[in-house]
Amino acid sequence: MRFFIESEQLRDGTVTITGNDAHHITRVLRLEAGDLLECVDPQGFVHLVRVESVGSQVTGRVEETRKGLQESPLHLVLFQGLAKGDKMDLVIQKAVELGAAEIVPFTSRYTVVKLGAKQEENKLRRWERIALEAAKQCGRTRLPKVEKVLSFGAVVAQVKEATAAGHLVLAAYEAERERGISQIAAQPKTVWVIVGPEGGFTPEEIEQLQQAGAEICTLGPRILRTETAGLVLLSIVGYRWGDLG
Repeated sequence: MRFFIESEQLRDGTVTITGNDAHHITRVLRLEAGDLLECVDPQGFVHLVRVESVGSQVTGRVEETRKGLQESPLHLVLFQGLAKGDKMDLVIQKAVELGAAEIVPFTSRYTVVKLGAKQEENKLRRWERIALEAAKQCGRTRLPKVEKVLSFGAVVAQVKEATAAGHLVLAAYEAERERGISQIAAQPKTVWVIVGPEGGFTPEEIEQLQQAGAEICTLGPRILRTETAGLVLLSIVGYRWGDLG
């Protein structure tokens, strides 16, 4: 089982784990002294740890350290239009599996979901837990970030800054029929992908993204659901420029 630790939890070859992770190790996994677990530090190093004691605090000794090789060579960021129900849960889980470093929810003209401040706070905590569990499950060595919900205007402003810095920004649009990702000539290190909510984008929103420097692209002849489109886009990007090829 893999756990993410902070630098201060590793001292002189000893790892100390407290809180929910300690509870999970002791009460759920029921590990005992002598068992092994993996701990990943903020630099992406994977430490093989032999458990020495369990309880409200778990301690162990590092037996081996290696550099993790599970991270994409691309810095992938998914901007996902806020979706209804548990669709966001699915998108976040699978985006982490596909190598996304950040997931940024946003609202736009056709967003159906309306979150109050407390609801948004609760959702964000839930999404962070989902990202953490997905990162553990798929062997990530960097813990992906889930950002606060942005307005569409804030997204456009960030896109303008990103493209000015040389990052590739791709926006999927169902009305675009000709320009696919294979036609985009680039050798990016950072790729942002943008997917609208259930109702898609308005032509005016697409124009704003385009003026900010985003590349507007098609994902094929069929209209994909919002929870499908971002994952398809991440997969294509990962295949073309990342480590999924």
